[in-house]
Amino acid sequence: MNTSKHNAAAVVGAFILSIACHCALGQHPPSSIIPEPFERVASSEAFAIGPETSIVADPDAGAQAAYLARRLRRATGFELPIIARAEQDIADAIVLRLTSAEAPRASAMGAEGYRLSVTGRRAQISASAPAGLFYGAQTLLQMLPPRIYAANPSPLTAAERSLAGVEIHDRPRFAWRGLMIDLSRHFFSKEQLQKTIDAMAMHKLNVLHLHLTDNPGWRVEIDRYPLLTAVGAIGDRTNPDGPARLYFSKDEIREIVAYAAEHHIAVVPEIDLPGHSMAAAKAYPEFFDGDRTLNPANDGALEFVRNVLTEVMELFPAGHLHFGGDEVRNHRWGELPEMAEFMRRHGYTEFRQVEGHFATFVSNFIAERGFAPIGWDEVAEFDLHPQTIVQWWLHLRPETRDLAVEKGHRIIISPTDYLYFDYPNHAGEPGAVWAGNDNGPNSLELIHQWEPVPDSWSSEREALVLGLQANLWTEFIRSEEYFEYMLFPRLSALAEVAWRPKGDKNLEDFIRRIQVQMQRYDAMGLNYRVHSEWPSDFRYLTH
Repeated sequence: MNTSKHNAAAVVGAFILSIACHCALGQHPPSSIIPEPFERVASSEAFAIGPETSIVADPDAGAQAAYLARRLRRATGFELPIIARAEQDIADAIVLRLTSAEAPRASAMGAEGYRLSVTGRRAQISASAPAGLFYGAQTLLQMLPPRIYAANPSPLTAAERSLAGVEIHDRPRFAWRGLMIDLSRHFFSKEQLQKTIDAMAMHKLNVLHLHLTDNPGWRVEIDRYPLLTAVGAIGDRTNPDGPARLYFSKDEIREIVAYAAEHHIAVVPEIDLPGHSMAAAKAYPEFFDGDRTLNPANDGALEFVRNVLTEVMELFPAGHLHFGGDEVRNHRWGELPEMAEFMRRHGYTEFRQVEGHFATFVSNFIAERGFAPIGWDEVAEFDLHPQTIVQWWLHLRPETRDLAVEKGHRIIISPTDYLYFDYPNHAGEPGAVWAGNDNGPNSLELIHQWEPVPDSWSSEREALVLGLQANLWTEFIRSEEYFEYMLFPRLSALAEVAWRPKGDKNLEDFIRRIQVQMQRYDAMGLNYRVHSEWPSDFRYLTH
């Protein structure tokens, strides 16, 4: 699905010419930052990064200083030494400063907010936590020409190294700004995930959710149960019989987690249970129902779950674990003699009660080990641990979202009709055809104009919205090119909605900024859907 990104120059030619004219006149082009900062006031000043420029950082900002220095050295060719912050006023420097959380406006910015001030003397990023400094650095990088995102960019000219004077106060609307990648149906490499992490960081996204297990394949090494990869990792949805074994070793998982952490992204694993488990059932059928669903009436099966989740939690230290809980259907529980006894003993008359029993067990097990359990919205009606987060995906069932909030659970908003990135970009285009497509494709414009929280909700209800997450299911996504085509530029729209405050959204300005974003995609070697190929008649702005 390699789209005509090579024709993007024709699309944005006029915009590039405009930028060139601004540079030639010593002026700065309009801001092209995505997501657009919360508050931004431009000035007539400018700060030029030159051969004498240094990066001055607080001791606890060393990792962020090293990241920014590495990116700027690559683009400028200058040494840009990192020096400890001095008390005196330093000119010709990019300053990274950690402020007290009690400082003016610091509490309002939170741990991920920042202030970026560019004057004629220096550029300074201030934040109360390292994450804020990192996001301030992302904004600073987007103030430079798009080619700095290339692996080996040509050095910037003197005019291109000039940062426009500005005062930015910025913070995200939502704490959870995520992307899920389904690795079970079709597997993608560590390198592809790291490339995606780079793009997520540019967009100030902070959660990578990995759907590691499902019917087609088990994708994570578990020492105690080696058959999960020896048998369960063979093949994918296209080639169920292999011959390839497709999974991440524990060392590879650790590399992915560490790489994400460097970019202030938490990696959240999902082990989907009790349904969606054909791969595990092939490996250890004694714990399942003869098909694809775990047998909660089997004490050995519950021990299997405990052992697997314990190893998974050791690999993913960010503190969240998704246990799935969705679409428990077409099981064979009724054929199991021990299930009848289990239900009699607990007074259950319906299999839905068995689902609830398992959801309570697994959410309590995860929470008691200090992790926050997450389940898809089907689990909302059960007696879950209070710390359980409910991920709402069934857009035709907003009552499950509302029920979760009424019960005091935090929620992640991921409805199919806005944030399923396996759905088509536009009518007639390739993509998934599941329920929800009846309302039309999930276009970039649609996502950008969407308000995820009902206007009728109180501030108390809205406070339970942890954030937003797009989901990339991979039934039909087999190549890296198609993977990227379905993500970009819709990921930019997700980032804008997740970061910007509630209110009117300027679609025209966002589309203008997307023209520059496409140049960044090109520099990063990303495949994407070119904006010029889209029709001008946007009939899918609302569902």
